[in-house]
Formats: sequence, structure tokens, C-alpha cells
Amino acid sequence: MKEISIKKYIRYLFALAIFAFILNKLILRPWVLESELPEFFKIIVLSIPNLVEAIVGTLLLTGIFLQARRYFNEYLEGIKDIHIYIIAAGLAGVYGISQEYKLHNIGGNNVFDLNDVIASILGLIITLVVIIKYGFIEYKKK
Repeated sequence: MKEISIKKYIRYLFALAIFAFILNKLILRPWVLESELPEFFKIIVLSIPNLVEAIVGTLLLTGIFLQARRYFNEYLEGIKDIHIYIIAAGLAGVYGISQEYKLHNIGGNNVFDLNDVIASILGLIITLVVIIKYGFIEYKKK
């Protein structure tokens, strides 16, 4: 089975999100929490993981669902890209936000923080708008 051809900017967005997570975890967060910086910066570095989780989760689910549609083309060919994007963002949102509200503990120990919920929603919206506007798959012209 042929794999989908993901647009280059999607791969860059995914890599940038992972890089931002690692940079935040290893360098920014420890430095900001030890410094006498305003509370705003602490909120940002503590909420970046939720933002990244929403971005990465939406991109991963979108790729999985688009590949599944291609694999099960006979049954799923009628599902439009936009519907897949919305479903992927919705499921990523349900996972991330329900974790904040302690409906499950799949991601590990979690402390409720409204700023984390806001960061998750922001990541979902940004990712959804970007993939709706610019697409996810590189369609070959016939």
C-alpha cells in the first residue's frame, strides 16, 4: 500500500513542536523557575507541554486517519479531508483536556491548571486552522 505524501511544512511543524518541548523541558523551564522572572513566564513554560501535546496529537491523528482512509478506501472514500481534520483535533482535544480534568491518568501525574487547558485549546485551534488553510497531504496533479 502506498503511503500518503505529507506536506513538508507539516513535517517541519511536527519537528519544531518536539524541539520546543525538549528545549522547554531541559533549558527554559528550569531556568525560568529558578529565576526571579514575572509569573507570566512561569505560566508559559509550565503550559508549553500542553500546547505541544495538542499540536503533535492533532498532527499524528490526522496522519493516521488519512492513511486509514487510503487503506480502507472502499469504505471510507467519502470522508472529506476537512472532516478528518476536525475529528483528529476533536479526539486530541478530548484526550488532552480530559487528562487535565483527571478523567484519566494516561499521561502521568497531572495537576489541574486552567492555563494548561487554555494552552491545549490554543494548540488545537492553531493546528486545525493551519491544516485547514494549507492542507496536510501533497496531492499529485494528474
